[in-house]
Amino acid sequence: MRPSKALPIALLIFAVVVALRSTFFPDHSPSSPPTSSASPARIVSLAPSITETLFALGLGDRVVGVTRYCEFPPEAQSRAIVGGFVDPNYEAIVTLKPDLAVLLVIHDEAQARLRTLEVPVLLVDHRTVAGILDSFETIGRRCNTQAAASALVASCRARIAAVERKTAGLPRPRVLISSARELGAGRIESIYAAGRGQWYDELLRMAGGENAYPDDGIAFPEISPEGILRMDPDVILELVPQLESARYSEADILAEWKSVPGLRAEREGRIHLLRGSHVSIPGPRFVEVLEDFARLLHPEVDWRAP
Repeated sequence: MRPSKALPIALLIFAVVVALRSTFFPDHSPSSPPTSSASPARIVSLAPSITETLFALGLGDRVVGVTRYCEFPPEAQSRAIVGGFVDPNYEAIVTLKPDLAVLLVIHDEAQARLRTLEVPVLLVDHRTVAGILDSFETIGRRCNTQAAASALVASCRARIAAVERKTAGLPRPRVLISSARELGAGRIESIYAAGRGQWYDELLRMAGGENAYPDDGIAFPEISPEGILRMDPDVILELVPQLESARYSEADILAEWKSVPGLRAEREGRIHLLRGSHVSIPGPRFVEVLEDFARLLHPEVDWRAP
């Protein structure tokens, strides 16, 4: 049986790691030269977004190890567990005898350890939309699935273009994205917001919105209720990927926002919860997050029309 997972906690860890890496190590290379020209047959993934990409490219039958947070697609749950996002189990990885480990560029320690253990490494960057799309091509070239990678990139670009076309010229609401916070406290104590310059911020602009968080430099800043009120966004999008399995209802979570008195978005009923694992994973399903954003920000658009 796979161990129980706490994806919201993983998201908090991811937020902190990304914030630190983006601030202090901004110039990571997004790729790593292959150590062999042979197409890998045994692949280990160290992030949910990588696992989803591998399966989307038709490489699922080659994936032998994933993290404890890799739940999509469901077939991934039958693979061996090699630890977590920030605490990989190197003994478990080596036992699987992989001929490729795919990592994110922020996996600094894992890169060094795996190379010491003579495990071939491929790096991808999922901090931006361009990085996500480039990762499809990078993995496709290394694993000889270039046609599938090109088709996936083309499909994503077409869906992005469709959203941008429908929102062009519309008013752009100021939006706060709450990417993670403690639920069930009865009040908002602090949130991790999606800052500027990373994939949520980019999707927000593509969806016809504007990030209410004013500063550059921190990918996922922690913000107090006072800071939220100073921004006073038109819309709040709260990401609750595990809402169905949470102990709290949608009404409970929305009610906690009443603890920030005078908040325009709460008063006008423009706080929206986004559920589903896709909302926290910058893999191939990022276009679904984009479409979710656009529908919530611009309900006046006929999204059923071509």
